[in-house]
Amino acid sequence: MEDLFRLFDAIRPLSPELKTYLLSMLISMEFKRKDIILQSGQTANRIYFIEKGLVRSVRFEKGRERTAWFMKEGDVMLSVESFFNQTPSLETIEALEDCLFHSISREQLYMAYERYPEFNLHRAVILEKYYPQSEARARMRQLNASEKFEHLMNTQPDLVTRVTDKMLASFLGVTPGTYSYQKGIFANRDRKRL
Repeated sequence: MEDLFRLFDAIRPLSPELKTYLLSMLISMEFKRKDIILQSGQTANRIYFIEKGLVRSVRFEKGRERTAWFMKEGDVMLSVESFFNQTPSLETIEALEDCLFHSISREQLYMAYERYPEFNLHRAVILEKYYPQSEARARMRQLNASEKFEHLMNTQPDLVTRVTDKMLASFLGVTPGTYSYQKGIFANRDRKRL
């Protein structure tokens, strides 16, 4: 849980009272690879800090699986629309590796905002980190296949070794064959630079 409190303290050190409250409310949760953290149709009522592991959000559109995002250690993760609007989730969140999370319920989180107004700064800074990432993913989907692969390599290159090509193709919105072709071009280009 130290990593989570380092994140908070980097924004602004927590008051002892707020830290005590959070420590009393946060629970640690372990998920195994392939475990479902949130199933489509369920309403999200927890927010998670990923201490260890990798997860993805997947939706089924027109009968096909579509990976919407990946989150990994150091990230705050939730089903955004479901959590904030308290509506059934349109996405399934799946563990891609064994994971360790620290989690708080929506009710407990909102109580922290009310009791400890200083914590609203943490909320704002964290939202300001993830909202632009969401916008960047939306813009990335408008690019051509080579630009999409270039974007992936510039923003999340570690995913290439942690995630299957099929999932990455789904995330980029290209066919597995196109993904494989772009991966080969990128690898050849890097070899020529050496």
